[in-house]
Amino acid sequence: MLDLAKPEGKLMHELSFPIRWGDMDALGHVNNIMYFRYFEHVRLDWYDSLSRTTLGTETTGFVIVDNHAEYLKPLLYPANITVSMGAHSPGRSSFISSYTISDENQLYTVGSAKVVWVDTSKNKSIPLPDHIRQMLPEST
Repeated sequence: MLDLAKPEGKLMHELSFPIRWGDMDALGHVNNIMYFRYFEHVRLDWYDSLSRTTLGTETTGFVIVDNHAEYLKPLLYPANITVSMGAHSPGRSSFISSYTISDENQLYTVGSAKVVWVDTSKNKSIPLPDHIRQMLPEST
């Protein structure tokens, strides 16, 4: 994979998978909402890989409060893509997750999302769990 296809910050997780026929829109390229689902897919797989609990089964978890994508080149079916997740800018209860979507030769999309840890029973932000904070790069 291209070096320029790495997301901003510390690389946290990567997934490779094929684009599905149903991911396309009427114009013949991947629908823009699917990019955010691809980001979600790698983010949840990262969370599941921590061997803790399944998101939504505890009284704490994370929510996304801001999402961005910059579409550099359209994704077309058929293709195999790699979605990479990075992390940076940790705060008290949040960090920025960054994303790239690429194949072996091309960077298609860059994106980001602000991840905030919450107490789901109180619907309020809480400090990042220690095991998450230890994975993140130091704040700059």
